[in-house]
Amino acid sequence: MDTNSFVIEENRHVIIIDPAEAEPIAKAIDDCSWTPDYILLTHEHFDHISGLEELRNRYKVPVIASELSSERIQDMRENLSRIADILQYYKTGVAPETRTQPFVCEAADITFDEEYELDWQGHKFSFRRAPGHSPGSTIISLDDHSVFTGDYMFFDAEETLRLKGGSEEEYNAKARPILDALPADCHIYPGHGKDYLKGQKPE
Repeated sequence: MDTNSFVIEENRHVIIIDPAEAEPIAKAIDDCSWTPDYILLTHEHFDHISGLEELRNRYKVPVIASELSSERIQDMRENLSRIADILQYYKTGVAPETRTQPFVCEAADITFDEEYELDWQGHKFSFRRAPGHSPGSTIISLDDHSVFTGDYMFFDAEETLRLKGGSEEEYNAKARPILDALPADCHIYPGHGKDYLKGQKPE
């Protein structure tokens, strides 16, 4: 699914955002002898959490997610892993060679309803729930200049609001105002595709 995962390092400690695959993330951490502190989730869909349980169990780190995202990662229907192969074919036009097994994850360790802040290694992560793509979708800002948008604000593609749990009404009412208010010079790190400065996004 070409999902982006992010590992942020400071003082040899790291935060993991959206662990799509465990193996490459674990290799980077172990090769550099870093210490993981937290795993953060932008939302609950299978392609953003496939490596979650392996990394969580390997490093014994807490997971932070919105309450709705935490609830939905525990349900194979809501995390969409039950229809992963259909979604992959829809996106790529190529059927997977082996069937993707539906899965669930344990609940997040730290949850929030609408907003949350995390102080970490002299930096501040701000979480704001932004439903539309999914009920649990969250925008995560780092020091107000780097923004992890999950499945919003792709550089050259439109957001998908029609998956199970998606809502154009909620997107327009809650998510879009948050996204529109981001400063033009902030760095956008979406869940798929290239990262970019908000002001560089094509009209």
